Amino acid sequence: MSGKAGIIARTDREEAISLADRIVEILLKEGYDVLLEPALAEIMHKPELSAQLDRMRVDVIITIGGDGTILRTCLQIPKPEPPILAVDMGVRGFLTEVPPERAIEAVKKYLRGEYTIEQCSKIASYIGDKRLPDALNEVFVTSRHLAKILHVKVSMNDETVMSCRADGVIIASQVGSTGYALSAGGPIIDPGLEAFVLTPVCPITSIRPIVFPSSSTVKIEMIRPRTAMVVIDGQYQKMINEDEPSLTIRKSEHKSSFIRFGGSFYQRLKARLLFSREES
Repeated sequence: MSGKAGIIARTDREEAISLADRIVEILLKEGYDVLLEPALAEIMHKPELSAQLDRMRVDVIITIGGDGTILRTCLQIPKPEPPILAVDMGVRGFLTEVPPERAIEAVKKYLRGEYTIEQCSKIASYIGDKRLPDALNEVFVTSRHLAKILHVKVSMNDETVMSCRADGVIIASQVGSTGYALSAGGPIIDPGLEAFVLTPVCPITSIRPIVFPSSSTVKIEMIRPRTAMVVIDGQYQKMINEDEPSLTIRKSEHKSSFIRFGGSFYQRLKARLLFSREES
């Protein structure tokens, strides 16, 4: 078996770099071409393997880090996205699949074809005709100024849904419903449900989150101020200016794919986020 693999790892943790080195060795022995993110390639003294994320046209990407590493990767890699084998070396790691001590075993299982693929919907957003990078977790709209209330009008398929005064609004995918949106009081969306959820952040009045079907088009119009900041997956930022004071949201045609070796969404949910820690 041969192919091409990309490796992205946290460069601030020695154990992540050491694990990446072991995985590179295994893949090279299997005849794989391996690409490393430039910072990682420099630390590992393998400049010949260096490649920017947006040029990683590979069969699989292995991330060694937390959810932030995955989100940064998904924002930048070419579309359609290759599947991601995610090794957990972060704080919470809900998206990650494999603990560090089982990483080598997981890579060998991948090489033997002993895995399944989980596909996750993404969110496309537009300022006017300009498309922003797709979000795997969420699109967050907030004021440009700290501690300043944002007044927005929300519509769905050209029908006004509500007017909202809040610190901001989060539009989250099924995957993102377990992240920032959950912390802001939003519901958890089962990954089998094609929907996204809009959650106000610290609203002045009691406004509940709203779940929209993924077939809908949601528009957020800035009322006061007429400018705002859009933050995608906590990684990418873009200003909304007075000349285009609105953001349009719809389901993306692209998806992110994750390599899974067993364990369901609800098992990950119980183990890492909420519910009882009792044996099931």
